[in-house]
Amino acid sequence: MAGIFAAAHSLRPDSRSYHQNILDAPEQADLRRLTELVAHLFRVPVAYMALLGTEDEVVARVGNGAEYAAVLGALKLDDLLAKPQLVRDAARDLPPGTDLRGLRFAASALLRFSSGVHFGILVIADRVPRPDFSAADFRALAELAGVLAGKMELRMVAGLALETELALRETGQRFHGLANCAPVPIICSRADGFCTFVNRTWLDFSGRSAEQELQNGWVSLIHPDYRQRVLDQCRHAMALRGPFAAEAPVRRRDGVYRWMLGKGAPLFREDGSFDGYVGCLIDIGDYRGPGKVTCPAPKNAGQAGK
Repeated sequence: MAGIFAAAHSLRPDSRSYHQNILDAPEQADLRRLTELVAHLFRVPVAYMALLGTEDEVVARVGNGAEYAAVLGALKLDDLLAKPQLVRDAARDLPPGTDLRGLRFAASALLRFSSGVHFGILVIADRVPRPDFSAADFRALAELAGVLAGKMELRMVAGLALETELALRETGQRFHGLANCAPVPIICSRADGFCTFVNRTWLDFSGRSAEQELQNGWVSLIHPDYRQRVLDQCRHAMALRGPFAAEAPVRRRDGVYRWMLGKGAPLFREDGSFDGYVGCLIDIGDYRGPGKVTCPAPKNAGQAGK
């Protein structure tokens, strides 16, 4: 769905992904019904939308009378894109030699995104001249083109939202799969600091369920004498949107506290907004050496894993 991003930046959407999106069933049937409504309102046998690709070439047509497209090709596409066209009587209004092969009336209106970028043309035509086709009728055609364009743009937005959700879900599943294979405990948090994920190694270390660790449950694993200091360091890092590092005894599943080095890195979305942290624990108990503070004995060791 690169088309939505292109439209948002006033660029033409990728024609293949865009037209596949709006022409799939049942959307195409809905678009045909709308063009049939246009044909009925203006009492014409020809009413269709010509959808344009990245090079302003017609890549798809939806509606009634598309078989006249080759005939209407006598109305140059560049002229149709430059401004809406109105031919009340081809014999009178077109240059000598221009042949619409039986069509005497034609009118067009651009299909535009809300950003103003055009992506197609709404065309109506008739086999008889329409000298009574008024300026108000012409404006009504433009309004209907706006309704059709709005429906298609909403369809694209909805399609993008679904694809984005599925892509994020797939990305999350891939990350969880990789994280669960990591040999160190890994934790992820939201921007508000609440834990949203711990990997399998973390659960193996703590002996608890994922539900017990989510939100702020993991904090209970930190030895009480060090807990507040670690939380203060976490809050300070979050305020700065910077990396985090802290050492503290963390309770293992058997109730024994191990000295762990916790390191976290901030996560940012594509737009630069802060999205939380990903962190890991590294067991440093065997590297603290003589003279270092020893790990405190567990309190109520018999209930530590509960």
